[in-house]
Amino acid sequence: MAENTSSHWSPSKTYEFELKIGKLDLTPDLYSVSIITSIDVPYQSFILKFFADPNDIILEKIYGQTPLKLTSKLYGTSPAVIMEQIEFELMYLSSDMPLQASVPSPQNIQKDRQLITVVCVSRKAFITMNWIVNYVYHNMTIESIINDLISKTQATSKVDTQGANKEKIDQILIPSSTLYKNLKYLNRTFGIYDGMVAIFCSHDNKVYVKNLTAKMNSSNKFVIYQLPLGADNTKIIEKCTDGKNFYTRKNITTSYKGNSAFAFMAPNIKHIVKPKDRLFYTIDTNLEALSKEYGLISKGNKMFFDQAAMPISSRVSIHKDHTGYELSESFIRAKYARRVSAITEISVEIENSMRLLNLMEVGEAIKLDTQIDLTKDFNGMYILRASQLNFIRQKEWGSIAMLHLMRTNRTLT
Repeated sequence: MAENTSSHWSPSKTYEFELKIGKLDLTPDLYSVSIITSIDVPYQSFILKFFADPNDIILEKIYGQTPLKLTSKLYGTSPAVIMEQIEFELMYLSSDMPLQASVPSPQNIQKDRQLITVVCVSRKAFITMNWIVNYVYHNMTIESIINDLISKTQATSKVDTQGANKEKIDQILIPSSTLYKNLKYLNRTFGIYDGMVAIFCSHDNKVYVKNLTAKMNSSNKFVIYQLPLGADNTKIIEKCTDGKNFYTRKNITTSYKGNSAFAFMAPNIKHIVKPKDRLFYTIDTNLEALSKEYGLISKGNKMFFDQAAMPISSRVSIHKDHTGYELSESFIRAKYARRVSAITEISVEIENSMRLLNLMEVGEAIKLDTQIDLTKDFNGMYILRASQLNFIRQKEWGSIAMLHLMRTNRTLT
């Protein structure tokens, strides 16, 4: 299918990708790779584009029955120095391929190459998060139940313990459904943390359950510098080669939706729950106070919204369909921490060589450090909500990363 073209290294070359489907090597045909990771979906997505003859795809019957093997290599100063190597096992989801009107003949050796797009997901993660679980647990904490559910699969459990709901539940029936849906069910019904949770499985089959509220008070995974144009940024650029420091000279886009969030949820919230020792119990929640304590807050916790337009006395939301568990408020904190988590969103584009692993670790705290005085109030900690890593081969492989960050508060002051 693909011609035998040997791989080579040059001083300007930093990446190498290999793509195989069974014994078929599509590496020479590979044109672009996009790796999309997000806390909003259970596993990573991959978009692969390559130039090939559609007739070869049909003859080889590449229709998704065989796993794909994608290998990424980041080179150092020579072809013998591999700074980072990652192997992905992918499951073919869909493809976009033209069907040609021409009829191939043995005499015609010229390949009519077309751009073919294949969408994939991480295969092991897909199997894990769609694993069917159905059990009954007695007198156990949510954390213990989650670890036990994950142990039924072939994955490794990576569950944050800080801020976990320590309430022991008398009895829990885990309905017959996928692991991912049942983890979300536990959070929706009881609250895994007093704050926002992120649930996803990495390409190496590790199930992460992260307390994002607690992450905001932990050390940052990496730093992103926004550098001003026309200034001497040599010192910062020199240290942005370790996978923990990155820089951009491009504009950063940001959005804020304080008024719409508070208008939708109401500044004051009442939950009527049903403990076993009384007919009902009312839990009153002030949305602004909850946002400051259980949202994704970096230092300053001032909330910007039009309080005069949404007075507490006339803007009350009442919820009665969730029975709760005794007098626990964890499910309320978990629910509304998610809803206020992305009131502030920022998108940053990073170019040049980059190590992939840190940029794929969504749900971690990262630090934004803009060197521009006017926008320093937007500095501080954010949660990496999603990343899209784009690699395109022209003469050599080039890279662009789009990072999507979020937090609750707008500014540090």
